[in-house]
Amino acid sequence: MSNHRCSTQHDWLERNSRPKPIFRSPCAPEPTRWQKPGPMNRDEWVNFYKWCLVNAVPQFPAQNPGQSYNRLSSGYGKSFNSTKNEKRKKHLEEVASALSQPRWQRNKYHAPPKPEFPYRPNLGYYKAPKPERGRPVEKPKVPCCFQHDDIKAEFWSTIRFPVSKRAQHAVPSRKICELSRPRTAKPHCPFPEIRNDKPPRRTKMSSRQWRAHLQRLDYLAKPSPRALAELACNCRICCDCH
Repeated sequence: MSNHRCSTQHDWLERNSRPKPIFRSPCAPEPTRWQKPGPMNRDEWVNFYKWCLVNAVPQFPAQNPGQSYNRLSSGYGKSFNSTKNEKRKKHLEEVASALSQPRWQRNKYHAPPKPEFPYRPNLGYYKAPKPERGRPVEKPKVPCCFQHDDIKAEFWSTIRFPVSKRAQHAVPSRKICELSRPRTAKPHCPFPEIRNDKPPRRTKMSSRQWRAHLQRLDYLAKPSPRALAELACNCRICCDCH
């Protein structure tokens, strides 16, 4: 019994003590912009040419102060003085210049100027509005700069634009008049019809009411007898209050 238990324990340790194998499927790397099928566009050619100027230039060996190398010399310091090497150099330059140019060359595109035309909407079931003779009006000639702000203000205040004859004799429709008015929003709560804090309407006083009003003002302007009694001095004699 003990031997069987030891064998099962040993098997369990052999089976679970080892690291669990993790199989990961290798992912294919994404192709770079130079590996994509098809011809490159103009922007990709420009980026490729900039990349070649930095990374595709041959690296020359370190130059000693007492030794001079040729531009296309090898790393061992050999100079290309023979006619064979000169022909090869010329051929390489021609091939490099041919490869650095795009396959289909074209000039830079300049967009044509947009035509200036009046607003002519094409509405259905209506005739297309034809522009009036002399419309649109030519733009005023504005100077590039003004010597003073007063001259600028005078120029813009005196400038006038011709008014169309149709606009002078035009009669606005009912819908145009409604759209010209400012939009009003309804109140969120109704206002009370009669307000409690509304002051009474003022009316014109009669001659009798005016005399009573002056008497009331004269009485209110006199000092209070109770305040005079509390004073230290007897102001009733000196003050002409009676």
